Amino acid sequence: MEQQIRPLTYDERKAAEAAFRRAPFDPQLSESARKVYLGISSAMANKRNEAFQEFDLSQPVIMSKRASTESHIRPRTKSTFS
Repeated sequence: MEQQIRPLTYDERKAAEAAFRRAPFDPQLSESARKVYLGISSAMANKRNEAFQEFDLSQPVIMSKRASTESHIRPRTKSTFS
């Protein structure tokens, strides 16, 4: 089944923006906008779940020595060259 590529309508863009901001769906928008909102919201929820599954949250986090000492390194000052 081949889908036709077309630009989003105004309603669909507003629904997409709301989904990315995790804002509630505006029920005054069109049915096609609702489908866009639900699709993006669902995809974002699945991506968050996959990200958490990559880590075993029951294990303590072990930082490397370099990562733990980097916060103590002073930032370099801007030098001027002639």
